[in-house]
Amino acid sequence: MVDYVQLISHAVATLNPNTREARQALYQRARQTLVDKLRSIDPTFSHTDLKAERAALESAIQQVERDAAHRAAPPQRRSAQQRYDDRDRPPLKEPRNWLRTAAVTLGVVLVFAVGASIYSFWPRSLDDVRSMAKPRSGSSVSEAEEAKSDYVRLRQIVYYRTNQPAGTIVVDKSQTFLYVVRPNLSALRYSIGVGTECNALSGLYHVARKEELPDAKQSALGSRVLYLDKDDYRIHGFEGSVKLSAGCIRLIEDDVKYLYNSTPLETRVVVAN
Repeated sequence: MVDYVQLISHAVATLNPNTREARQALYQRARQTLVDKLRSIDPTFSHTDLKAERAALESAIQQVERDAAHRAAPPQRRSAQQRYDDRDRPPLKEPRNWLRTAAVTLGVVLVFAVGASIYSFWPRSLDDVRSMAKPRSGSSVSEAEEAKSDYVRLRQIVYYRTNQPAGTIVVDKSQTFLYVVRPNLSALRYSIGVGTECNALSGLYHVARKEELPDAKQSALGSRVLYLDKDDYRIHGFEGSVKLSAGCIRLIEDDVKYLYNSTPLETRVVVAN
C-alpha cells in the first residue's frame, strides 16, 4: 500500500496560498485521481481492495489536515489566573539536585571536621614545637633502653647463618652471646658473661664432662657445669648477684640448666673472638 501521508503532505506544501479551501480542493482531486488510476491499471481491481485504498487515503487526508490546522492555529495565551497560580507553585527541581546538594553539604562538613581535629592537635606556638621535640627525661630513656636490653638478653630463637652443623655450640666472646645451632638458618641464643681467664680461649672444643653441684648459692660455678676437653675451660652458671666467672663462660641459672639438659657429651663447641 502507498504511503498516502507523504504524498498528500508534499502536495499540500506546494500550495500557494495554503488555505483550507485550497487544501479541500486538493483532497477532492486526490480522491478522484486514486479511483481513476486504480481502475486504469487493473480493471479487475476488486471493490474490497478499492475500499481499503480509499480508507487509507482518507486517513492520510485527516492526519495532514490536523497537522495543517495545528500549524495555522495561533498560540494560546494563558489567563491571568493561570499565571497567578504558577507563581504559587514551587520551582521544578531536577530529580538529582537533592543528591548533589546533600553530597556537597556532607563534603563541607567533613572538611571542617578534619580541619578542626588537625587544629586541635597542631602546636599553638614555637614553644610548643620545641617542647614536642625535646627528648624524654633521662630516667624514661634509660628505662626504655634497659627494657630493650633485657629483651635482647633473653634466651630466644634467632636467625643465624653459619657453616657449623646443627647442635654445635658457638661462643661469640666479642658479642657475649652463645648460640646453639639449629636447622634452617636458626639458632638458640643465650646471653653470657666472659671471664678474663678466657682471653686465650679460641678454636674448636668438645663437651668432655658435665656436673651438677648441690649448693649453687655457695658455688661460684652455679648449679651446672659443662667442662671442655682442653685446659679445663668451663661453661657454668651463677646465682643471684654473683657475676664472677670461675671457669670462663657463665650463664644465668635458668639458662645454664636448660643448656645442660639439652647438651650431650662430645658436643662440638666453637669459640670465636
